[in-house]
Amino acid sequence: MIEEYLGLFGVDIAIKKLRPGAEFALYNTTITHWECPNGSTPPSWEEIAEQIDADRAEAESLTLSDSSS
Repeated sequence: MIEEYLGLFGVDIAIKKLRPGAEFALYNTTITHWECPNGSTPPSWEEIAEQIDADRAEAESLTLSDSSS
């Protein structure tokens, strides 16, 4: 499932990667709905920001490797 998000980044993608299988809804920076099959809590905004940074870096490296091929 994570492979389908390869090269993408954003809050929703980060949450899906951090908590696979969770169902959630956002309003601005508030998680208004959270259901996770394994009972985990929502990720912190710090965790989300770190995941977005990692995903952005990965997307940029993919773009660079594609252009050098």
